[in-house]
Amino acid sequence: MFNRITLLYIVGFSFWGCEDEPNEILFSAVPEVFTKKVLIEEFTGAWCGYCPDGAYMVDNIINENNGHVIGVSTHSSDAMEVSQTSFLESIYQNTGYPSGMVDRVSYGGYVCMNRGYWEYITTNQLSKTAACGLAINSEISGKNAKVEVHVGFNTNLNGDYRLTIYLIEDGVIGVGNGYDQANFYDTDPNSPFYGLGNPIEGYEHNHTLREVLTESLGDPLDNSNLISGGEQIALYTVDITPYNTSNLSIVAFVHYVGATITEHEIMNVQECKIDGFQDWD
Repeated sequence: MFNRITLLYIVGFSFWGCEDEPNEILFSAVPEVFTKKVLIEEFTGAWCGYCPDGAYMVDNIINENNGHVIGVSTHSSDAMEVSQTSFLESIYQNTGYPSGMVDRVSYGGYVCMNRGYWEYITTNQLSKTAACGLAINSEISGKNAKVEVHVGFNTNLNGDYRLTIYLIEDGVIGVGNGYDQANFYDTDPNSPFYGLGNPIEGYEHNHTLREVLTESLGDPLDNSNLISGGEQIALYTVDITPYNTSNLSIVAFVHYVGATITEHEIMNVQECKIDGFQDWD
């Protein structure tokens, strides 16, 4: 569904092919300070009766943190299933639903955690100083979206750092078992899902992972760019015809891959509408 273009190591300008050339977007210079943002990757499924509460918790954490938290819902065994879910479950040893990873950091030896830990880990991660940041330009060209991602650094780093890019969709509604959301809270008067039915027909699935534009664990960043003021540029193209264009976004993040999964960490993350521009912040 996507074509990846070789990562560019030239800083100062970027260009698309002559065909369907977009308006020129001027990215700012790499700043000295980046806003630290946090990524929550939620494992979910329409068949999972406890998962509405997981989605509700992700949205609450996002809403309480002034745009500094970004959510991605990776589905399994339903109509929105993507292969990235099983890949991540295998790597990070997920054993339950709903569960989630917050910046892929470990707590008590686990990376995939019960939803009761998400807010606590998010708060801890938001208190960290960001060593890198991202800027995104995304433009629709016919049936495709062309995505340009800039990764910048304000300190010298060493190790295996990778760029991952997701295409996500909000407001996904379908009919039948693959979309209707199982709801174990239908009879719980203290739940926001009380009386909505089990399953909930016409349930709106948000932050839904649709495509992974990079390799599953990310495309390696060039070590020569992992310096203060360093910048790397990557270009990608993705087919967006199967989706509702107005509800699509790009999520890009820098991921440190350590020797074991308990040493992995997402360093920073950025989100941009499919036909939009998000400069450094």
